[in-house]
Amino acid sequence: MKSLTSHQVKELADNLLRMTNALGNYRYENYEHLTEEQNLRIKNLHRRQLSLTTRLYTQSAILVMEEVETSLKHIETITHDTRKLYKELGSVQKIINRATSVLTLAIAIIGLDPKGITSSIEDLLTKAA
Repeated sequence: MKSLTSHQVKELADNLLRMTNALGNYRYENYEHLTEEQNLRIKNLHRRQLSLTTRLYTQSAILVMEEVETSLKHIETITHDTRKLYKELGSVQKIINRATSVLTLAIAIIGLDPKGITSSIEDLLTKAA
């Protein structure tokens, strides 16, 4: 197992922030097309992602994962795909599902859960395919 450097932790936080901002932009740009329930679900997911992103930026512990470089590359791919998905007008449920999966990844990162991180990355990559 390798330890993440502070630079790698910042990269994770930066990517999580980009995905979180993309979700907020989606909500803002599609507000009039969302039902009240959809808007509230996306708003709550967005708020939780912002909170976890902030925690990640301030997290002082060292994260440990296997194959750190590969995981970071996968997260970059997930970030790109997530931002693209939020820009395309697609199914609101698809947006909510993706945001929930990103939130699961963030929770695993904050919880210093290497297996959860790997599982979340695999889940997001599988759902993108």
